[in-house]
Amino acid sequence: MNVSPQHDSSRDPAQSLAESATRLDPRPLGPDDPRYVPLGDGRGTQELVELEAILRNAARVPKAYAKCAFVGARGSGKSTYLLHLEKELQDEGLFTPIHIYLDASLESDCDYSDIYLWIGDQIAQAFQEADHPLDDDVLSRFTLWFADKAFTDASEWKKEIGLEASVEASARTGLPGIFSLKLLARLKSMIVGSETSRREIRRHVQNYATELRDLMDALLDHAREVLKKAGKPERLLIVQDNLDRITPREKAQHLFYSGGDMLVSIRADIIFTAPVAMNLAPIDIGRTFPHVITMPNVKVRLRNGDLHPAGIDSLVRLIDRRISIDLVFESPEVARYLAEKSGGSVRDLIRLLDSAQLKAQVAQKERVDQESAAEAVRKLSINFSRLLFPESVYFPILVEVHQTKTRHAQPETEATREAVQAAREFFAELMGNGSVLEYNGDDSWYDVHPAVCDTDKFKDALATATGPRQKAPAKKAAAKRARPARRKGG
Repeated sequence: MNVSPQHDSSRDPAQSLAESATRLDPRPLGPDDPRYVPLGDGRGTQELVELEAILRNAARVPKAYAKCAFVGARGSGKSTYLLHLEKELQDEGLFTPIHIYLDASLESDCDYSDIYLWIGDQIAQAFQEADHPLDDDVLSRFTLWFADKAFTDASEWKKEIGLEASVEASARTGLPGIFSLKLLARLKSMIVGSETSRREIRRHVQNYATELRDLMDALLDHAREVLKKAGKPERLLIVQDNLDRITPREKAQHLFYSGGDMLVSIRADIIFTAPVAMNLAPIDIGRTFPHVITMPNVKVRLRNGDLHPAGIDSLVRLIDRRISIDLVFESPEVARYLAEKSGGSVRDLIRLLDSAQLKAQVAQKERVDQESAAEAVRKLSINFSRLLFPESVYFPILVEVHQTKTRHAQPETEATREAVQAAREFFAELMGNGSVLEYNGDDSWYDVHPAVCDTDKFKDALATATGPRQKAPAKKAAAKRARPARRKGG
């Protein structure tokens, strides 16, 4: 008897305020999640179409591999998009995807040798779980090579994984798969758990970079053979995600530039996510990566300041897939207001929705109304204000970015290396904390997050640059004058 798969109601749009919070998880959506909404029209760029064309073209040419750096701000929807694209290409029979997330402990310090280890481990685990494991001999050669460089005494790792056979016999016959997986897990824990161990392992491993690459290629070649025998698409598409979280920028620059040749030299179709700050680096990673694709935010306004209906419409569809606008919002205009105030950042839109529904519940309202939505925006504005201190430094610069839609230019001073570096780092910080957003179209341009534009400090700085702000209404001003003076220390 055929049994229909059980319906997952948690993926249905929320029908009430009480359900709304359960639909607003900011984590990436899986490839089959019905809440996924393509946002390409709203972004106003062909770069994502170009990425898809690059991968499909590569799939037609044996032994010609696509190597891409995928640049974008955190929260712009890169992971969700990539997971969906991977599934689409797999369904077309072009690729077998392996999606790898960077361990959080490596966000401040990651190098190519770490990524090689993670790729090898993730392939081995994925193939084991899919019931077509890698050959013990091939996997053990890769694993034992890393162990030889990481452990000063071979008896250490044998004891760690409970293997008493001699090293010579293991190297000759291959570790049983379960022991290779255990040893890989132990090697990863050494890198994750201790910066000292991490640096020491890297120092030994990177003295033999060519050997490491050859071992990686042998593992990848074997993996393709296994996939072919299993009747699956034999081209591996490796997506190394969360590299966009690497800070500071110097660490990301070292990985993508100094170590870039090692990243692109392995025999695989591979995508590396990269921090948006790489677009501000004094180097061009396009000299290393054959393809550099940038995912901009969804445009809620055009460069001239006019609203961008296509962008707002796409974000409203995203809202409606998670929360029924007809049932949960007082009017569609409230949803459009939140879409506009998100600045086109998917993560900030989810934050605003969650905050707005909570404000409405606390006020014992049945639906999210304009007041609840405005309070959610004010909360986000306050969060930004806390980041932008001292105000006298940040807000004049933000006003300049808003007015010119370009990167901030320092006042005319001596263009020393230190001054140039400071300017790059400062603007990278603004993009990193989300107060400045990058958009695209015919060219790249920038604007200040709408929630920042709503702060009093930004309005004051804008008034200073353009003229006096509009005075408060008479009633409001009179009420302010009528308030009793606050005593010192009160």
